[in-house]
Amino acid sequence: MSLPRLIATDLDGTFLSPDSTISATNLAAIERAQDAGIPVMFATGRPPTWLHVIDDVTLADSRVVAANGAVLIDVATRTVLEDHPIRPAVAAEVADELRAAIDGVAFAAQYSESFGHEDGFMTEIPPQMRGDIHVGELPDLLHVDRVIKLLVRHTRMGAVELAERANAVIGQRLTVTFSMSKDYGLLELSAPGITKAHMLSQLAASLGIDAADVAAFGDMPNDYAMLEWAGRPHVMGDAHPLLSQLDATRIGTNAEDAVGRTILSWFGD
Repeated sequence: MSLPRLIATDLDGTFLSPDSTISATNLAAIERAQDAGIPVMFATGRPPTWLHVIDDVTLADSRVVAANGAVLIDVATRTVLEDHPIRPAVAAEVADELRAAIDGVAFAAQYSESFGHEDGFMTEIPPQMRGDIHVGELPDLLHVDRVIKLLVRHTRMGAVELAERANAVIGQRLTVTFSMSKDYGLLELSAPGITKAHMLSQLAASLGIDAADVAAFGDMPNDYAMLEWAGRPHVMGDAHPLLSQLDATRIGTNAEDAVGRTILSWFGD
């Protein structure tokens, strides 16, 4: 089997270990691939303020796809190279309609370097990972900075049901996805058409690489578009059930260093 020309991998539940560290096996796999001239790119739902987990990784190409494709950041210089924010008027309109259709929803705004939320928005994310925190009414939060993700939280409804109901309201105005377990009611809304696949396709094209030559790894619905786009998709062994719809190679879990072991196996290691 020929080697891929580009490797794209999700972080949480995929490349990172369950404790959010990076195993020696996965680090060795990155080094082995890059020594062979194959760039490795991270594509994550994490915003730029959460990327400290890869500080010790040496990347031949330091560009990282963050916030589900809404941000491209150079992690070597901490410079945002490109972003695709949600238009405030669209976010406000969608939020008003979701409140009318789904009782109990609350909202938060993710910016590149900070985070804003309503009083009723429940989050377990440690403050040190959110950057500056703004608390207030949503109309005000939508104008604090460029909103790269609009988060929708419901404490009594799981993500699958919440996504189904939200999609019926939102239509094509925003991209709806989620990256938590099915019982955790949190949706991540991005500008229309913005996904990990959208940003990766542009990066691959800039490198002269076709989608057929891209190997991708993921575990959650926010990875679906990326895995569908890549010619060599790999799904984690404990991936969300929605990913079973994909024609992808199923590997082990992140606790088993499955991404690293798979990459190293391509080299006979």
